[in-house]
Amino acid sequence: MAGMDKPPEEKRLLFINTNENNFPPRRNQHNSIDSEVRRHVMLDIGKARRKPSKDRQFATIGTPTLYALAVFEREWGEDSFSAYGFTLIMATGKNAMSGTYSANTFWSPFAFRKSAFLKHYQQIFSSPDVLIPLYLRSSLELKSIALERSLMTIQCIESRLTSSDTSWATSDSVISAVLALICYNFSNLDFDQAMVHISGIWMVIEVRGGISTVENNQDLLLMISWVDITAALLHNTKPLFPLPMNLDAFVRPGLNMLPGPLFGVLNGDILCNERFLAVLACMGDLNALATFLQTEQVTKGDAIWSDEEQMGLLLNPIAHNLLNQQQLEPPKPDTPYEIILESLRLGAIIWIIQVKRRCRSYPGTAQARITTLLRTISNDTEADTPWNCSVDLQVVRLWLLVLCSVSEPSGQDYSTLMRIIASEMKELNLVTWGQLIYIIQRMPWIYLSEVPDLSTL
Repeated sequence: MAGMDKPPEEKRLLFINTNENNFPPRRNQHNSIDSEVRRHVMLDIGKARRKPSKDRQFATIGTPTLYALAVFEREWGEDSFSAYGFTLIMATGKNAMSGTYSANTFWSPFAFRKSAFLKHYQQIFSSPDVLIPLYLRSSLELKSIALERSLMTIQCIESRLTSSDTSWATSDSVISAVLALICYNFSNLDFDQAMVHISGIWMVIEVRGGISTVENNQDLLLMISWVDITAALLHNTKPLFPLPMNLDAFVRPGLNMLPGPLFGVLNGDILCNERFLAVLACMGDLNALATFLQTEQVTKGDAIWSDEEQMGLLLNPIAHNLLNQQQLEPPKPDTPYEIILESLRLGAIIWIIQVKRRCRSYPGTAQARITTLLRTISNDTEADTPWNCSVDLQVVRLWLLVLCSVSEPSGQDYSTLMRIIASEMKELNLVTWGQLIYIIQRMPWIYLSEVPDLSTL
């Protein structure tokens, strides 16, 4: 690849005067010259035959940076996850420069277990002194290599799919290769293409006989669920695949941990509605998880955000259920409980997305859902709005407003949120942000990386 060659080495040249006068006919008089030439040539042959060190570690990540990329390309060209790895290096380098906590990154722990490329260079992703120079000097080369590798993976998949042997065309290795492409699409922020590939996996698995045919490969099964739920969150659709049984088996308290302000919602009508109960059960699960994370944050600090796999195993079952409860049409204004339940569903999804972003496991944002939710909860001018039915529901609405304000809303939504929150605080005689948080603390805990400046309101 242009610009990717190994740095030129110092040439070892042997100069010999080939003037015929200096070469007498008797061989023994120029044996010394023969020996010198032989030593010179054999030294180069020895270098060429020398085996690389088994413990290469990060010797290849030296200077210049482009040579390091050339080594990446040459050594790991047949790894289907290498395209994902190159884009992840680029994205992580960009994040390392900005120092941001939440970023458009998709970190797949299963890919790191599956891929020799990612496993070999895993330490790079926690080395800003390597990542930042790679991003600054070589982002275009990284992007080019990733694209080339993804096209090679597509060609390999297509060649397998054309096989007359169904077991060969629908093997675990084919599914794994498509998952590698989806990881690449997520890291490259190409969400539409990722959705196409997920639909392709669904068709392959249907030909195999259903998702049960993957159950013997737990990592593959979890990875399918991982990308399926991520894509559903990104596209606001229902997941294509059922939740793996081992995920659904996690202890989930449901209504037993329902936040206090929501107990007033439970009445005869709600108890007869399966969808309403499912959303409220998710709120109970979310409340239990938030309590657990709040305790972990106190004892472990920001280290809790580094275990993406554990966090995903806790979040994904709740996300899966919430996504399956979405309505085909927006709630009508004359159905107050529909408005409350849909607002809670959106709020819970926003909460999950922000935790995933904190763990580098979600490549999108919650802005579209924040805009939708804000449209529902900001219209409080009428006395008969559902949020004015009780003090507890006013607390729920205030929690939703605060959640949206700290979940990276758009500039316009942020201004609207701050204006509404300031008005609510004035009405409640609240002066500080801490007083506001105290009011909503009976709802699921909200992680605050920074506190808004109320003096500007």
